[in-house]
Amino acid sequence: MDDATRAAFQVEGDWPMARRHRIRWAECDLYAHVNHTAYLTLFEDLRVAFWEGLGGSFGPEAIGPVVGTLEVRYLKPAGFGDEVLLTCRTASVRRSSFVHEYAMWRADGLVCSARGIIVVTRGPVKAAIPDAMREAMIAQGAEAQ
Repeated sequence: MDDATRAAFQVEGDWPMARRHRIRWAECDLYAHVNHTAYLTLFEDLRVAFWEGLGGSFGPEAIGPVVGTLEVRYLKPAGFGDEVLLTCRTASVRRSSFVHEYAMWRADGLVCSARGIIVVTRGPVKAAIPDAMREAMIAQGAEAQ
């Protein structure tokens, strides 16, 4: 992320993945506030892009990321038409799981943050994260556990 984007959204910390987004009406409730489930969908979009960026794919035979737990902190309401920055980073990685952190930023700073344990599976069974993917996560700043 460049310095101008970091300053425009008051981003704190290192985030290797960032994507701008304008809040759509379909993501809002009757009061034009972002619905709590829309945050999760936006973070899911980042998770999918992250996995594909590591060379992963999706399908019945592919290994893929599945949310094991997700904790969300809603700090400020976001609303229809807001321009936000969505960020994602991997905090730590294990043999078959990793911890992802997500954030939504606006011109006035952090709006929402989330932390999830993501389990890698093939169908219903846990699977090892391929070495190349694990190494890429570590290279981006994840702590190996």
